[in-house]
Amino acid sequence: MPRHDELLARANNPKRIFARLGHEFKPQLAVLIVLVVLLFGSAAMSIMTPVVLESTISGLANFIYVQNGVNRVHWEALFGAFGIMVGLSVGSSLLGFVSDWIGNQMIDVFSYRLRKRLKAKLNKMPLTYFDTQSYGEILSKLTNDIDNINRNLYSIVNQVIQGAALLVGTTIAMFVSSWQLALVVLASYPLMIITVVLVGARSKKQYKKYRERYGKLEGMIEEDYAGYKIIKLFGEEENSQVLFDKINTEMSVADGKSQWISNFIFPIMRFIYLLGFVAISVVSGMITKNTSGIAQLAAFMVFLGMAQEPFQMLGQSAGTIQSCAAAAERVYGLLDAPEESPDSPNSIKIKDGIKGEVVFEHMSFSYTPEKPLIEDMNIHIKPGETVAIVGPTGAGKTTLVNLIMRFYDPNKGEIIVDGVPTTNYGRDAIRGSVGMVLQDTWLFAGSIKENIRYGNENASDDEIVKAAKMARADYFISTLPDGYDFRLSEDGTNISQGQRQLITIARAIVSKPKIMILDEATSSVDTRTEKAIQDALDDIMKNKTSFVIAHRLSTIKNAKVILVMNHGKIIETGTHEELLAKNGFYAEMYNSQFLGKGLDEATN
Repeated sequence: MPRHDELLARANNPKRIFARLGHEFKPQLAVLIVLVVLLFGSAAMSIMTPVVLESTISGLANFIYVQNGVNRVHWEALFGAFGIMVGLSVGSSLLGFVSDWIGNQMIDVFSYRLRKRLKAKLNKMPLTYFDTQSYGEILSKLTNDIDNINRNLYSIVNQVIQGAALLVGTTIAMFVSSWQLALVVLASYPLMIITVVLVGARSKKQYKKYRERYGKLEGMIEEDYAGYKIIKLFGEEENSQVLFDKINTEMSVADGKSQWISNFIFPIMRFIYLLGFVAISVVSGMITKNTSGIAQLAAFMVFLGMAQEPFQMLGQSAGTIQSCAAAAERVYGLLDAPEESPDSPNSIKIKDGIKGEVVFEHMSFSYTPEKPLIEDMNIHIKPGETVAIVGPTGAGKTTLVNLIMRFYDPNKGEIIVDGVPTTNYGRDAIRGSVGMVLQDTWLFAGSIKENIRYGNENASDDEIVKAAKMARADYFISTLPDGYDFRLSEDGTNISQGQRQLITIARAIVSKPKIMILDEATSSVDTRTEKAIQDALDDIMKNKTSFVIAHRLSTIKNAKVILVMNHGKIIETGTHEELLAKNGFYAEMYNSQFLGKGLDEATN
């Protein structure tokens, strides 16, 4: 996946991105048409105001009459003329207000649909995507980027439609009024275009720098607060603050320069307006010799200001366009990412018939082609057997169980469960038959009961309590306020790590699995609790095929078979006693833990 700064660079030409965003409005085409009509109507009323003004000024003589030798003003007619201008102005504002309300509602629906698509997309993504993306990056796409599009997209749509309507409508109205003066105003267009291009390009560079620093600052804050204990432990608060201040200053300076450069568009446009005013006055004086020239001059002053508005909008929105395009690029990067391959239509959907025979047949797997991990593995595990998998870090132990769960599929060979390749099972069937307890616990904000029931939504309260007792969690749960209804905070941070582990074990038990996978399941508990849990797990694993990954070799002495892995290969197999008798790699690992002897170069 492209990095944030790469996406910003690709968003420098946002035409393709906005074309795709425009296509997203197809389900709301009727609403969009109404919006366009309202915005064009608002622009038309604005354009009609100077037309009525010209007519009023040129016909001032019609509002004056003589009565008894005294000049009198026909106030009703005069107020009527000005009332039309006020009505046009109010009508334009009212249509603008209604269009804003409709437009914001339309964008809210658009954002809702887009966010829903993103969530559905994440549910279809393979595990490799989450292995390569930080949680903060994924969260940012679902929240910050969608909010960015939500805030800015209607502003861009509004400015584009209204700007186009104003530009086209004003140009036509000017030519209808006076083609000579219209050509004078038209001559100022190139100057305004050059101004917008130059100012926009300079501002865009600073804005890009601002977004880069913003990304760095956001990442730094996330890292610092995730590891604030380590920062305090090593006394790095001051250095962290210095780095924060440096990035924050650079970001603020870049933002200030971007805004400062963007604001140049106003004095430049004002200067162009004054030039146009002088040119229109001169030409108007040359081509007209009566009071109608004054009326035309007044009208064209308004026309000139209106003609500048679209260019000012474009100059001001350069940063907004850049920001929205970058956010959309990140969102579409996720929506376009390859999904997990779908299950075969003929795949086995029922999990109840699985007994637990697992065979690895000439199976090979690697995350990247240039780095082989597991090569030509052959294992036959009978139903009900407990298999322990040991080896140094990076040997491929966790990868092996991930392959069983179909988080990944083999590159070569097959994994066969009950005589059927795992690729012929539906993923729900395989995963629904497996209970998994990981070293890293995951709990959500909710009651303990809800967290345990997550493993089986149909579990009764009695089954939840029974599972908790088997996991040795019932005792500590009963001491908490509200017991099983005790509310856990996000990630369960209001209980200890060991207690969190016990709850995840209870959750695995209540799922009634046919195959158990324990990945360092007791690593976060004390020795006494570990012994109690181990006894419970021994009972749970009876008549179930079980895979136990462990670094503490004392926990797998009773395994029916121990697989010793190194560099993706099984280098030794046997029982605990058999492997010790071989005096090989396993014996060296065991002795290094309990007798203080090293592994020397065994892991190299």
